[in-house]
Amino acid sequence: MKFYFNYLIILLFSVFILYSKTSIAKEENYTCHPKHAAAIRSNGIKVFKITGKEKPVIVAIKDGYFKTNDMSYKLYDAGGRAFAFNKERAWVHFQDITVLDDDTLSFVMAVNSSISRYLCKKK
Repeated sequence: MKFYFNYLIILLFSVFILYSKTSIAKEENYTCHPKHAAAIRSNGIKVFKITGKEKPVIVAIKDGYFKTNDMSYKLYDAGGRAFAFNKERAWVHFQDITVLDDDTLSFVMAVNSSISRYLCKKK
């Protein structure tokens, strides 16, 4: 009987530790600025000049989601790089999500016919 009680205590403690680690996973927060941007227009491809004064995109990564200022996108693995997508906003997706050697987060955001490369620093 004592063996079963000890086994139950160890099992409950293990479940608690596992639950705690998954439920309080650290959220990584980034401030992102565009590096390059272009769009397809009726008169050809328009490349936008990046001035450095653009409004930043705030990104958080936690529990398998890529969260922006206004929505969460499910993260998917793509062989060392990741992409993020949300069925409710199919015209927006993030691709080539990766962390560079200097801990800079890099991703491409595609919205309809425009595409932008963002570089992000941890907050």
